[in-house]
Amino acid sequence: MDDSMSAYSPITQTTGARAAAHTVTLLAALLGCGVGVPAEAHIGVGPAHCTPLPGAQTWLDRHIALWDPVLSQERGYQRPDRVTVCVLEGSLPFADNRTNRVYVRGLDSTNDQITLAHEYVHIAFQHFPSGHDERYVERTARRLIATHP
Repeated sequence: MDDSMSAYSPITQTTGARAAAHTVTLLAALLGCGVGVPAEAHIGVGPAHCTPLPGAQTWLDRHIALWDPVLSQERGYQRPDRVTVCVLEGSLPFADNRTNRVYVRGLDSTNDQITLAHEYVHIAFQHFPSGHDERYVERTARRLIATHP
């Protein structure tokens, strides 16, 4: 971030690498705050290595079957053939749309379930604008977990 930006400037999330005037990208904001963000999360390509999370994988596979009838009513939903759950080695969970992998810490709490559902929604709607709308993705993930914990 440059010296002209105040610590109290409003931050607007953008998906591009460049921000509009008087805004910063989410990536720039996170890096400016000293948050460690894996490079893969920025470019949408995860690491070549995936350490599987078997318990989370089983949970997700079971829940995809429950969520499919609900999500199939939504515009843009495309059930992926397979989504692989991998151990998160960075600081922020993310979905790699290219390989249909999600990177999460585990499945020890309701928050972890919401996170896994959130990353799944990104993949399931990756070819539709709603899959890139964080508010839609988060709202949908919370609704899925509320109805199918």
